Amino acid sequence: MTDNYVELHCHSCFSFREGASTPAELVLAARRLGYGALALTDHDNLAGAMEFAQVAKEWGVRPIIGAEVTLRGAPAGDAGAAPSTHLTLLAETQRGYANISRLLSHAHLSSPRDAPSLDPAELVSCAEGVIALSGCRGGEISRLVEAGDFDAACETAARYAAIFGTRNFFIELQHNLVHGDRARNRGLVELARTLGLDVVATNNVHYHDRTRHRLQDVLVAVRHRSTLDATEHQRRKNAEFYIKSPDEKMRLFE
Repeated sequence: MTDNYVELHCHSCFSFREGASTPAELVLAARRLGYGALALTDHDNLAGAMEFAQVAKEWGVRPIIGAEVTLRGAPAGDAGAAPSTHLTLLAETQRGYANISRLLSHAHLSSPRDAPSLDPAELVSCAEGVIALSGCRGGEISRLVEAGDFDAACETAARYAAIFGTRNFFIELQHNLVHGDRARNRGLVELARTLGLDVVATNNVHYHDRTRHRLQDVLVAVRHRSTLDATEHQRRKNAEFYIKSPDEKMRLFE
């Protein structure tokens, strides 16, 4: 059973000022752990896709290409604009890869420099051949579940399922030993059961080995143009965002 796990949410150094490992380091770590495949889902770009695919094929790991896209919140009103959210997209087919490319190109062309984002409505015309996961803690559904708004979370999940199809939309669970992970995952599993959707576990990988978490902290500080102390709340809460073995993941979700 443990042989079936592969990581589907993984960031390399092409998640600029965020990912702390190269595509090659991620692939080699996955191979050492016996992964048959690995996804690369860098933030808002496919810049590392070619290098990742070439290295993965050289080492006998099936490359899955994707991206974590940023979706714009609702326009500003009396209560202010809703925060942006994240959605994990994976290319199932060549058509899916082309659609993810189109979405990302439009995100960069229609947004301020260094802050690409998409109107969620744009997903509708580019959903063919794409598998979508509901996203990390910063995903819209996760945030609604954590806020206790189960009905709104269900409505949002149903909307994404209608866009991508119920067989191509999965509720994403992440457990990095951070406060709130267990309660959020319980809520997400309940939501998935309510809507008849499948779930998938990921680790939101940002480095191939846990020792790289210090470099990742520095990159986040650089991104915010601040110090390590001043970016404490922006940095990852611990060193658990590395490529874990199938056995480790099974223990976390048993």
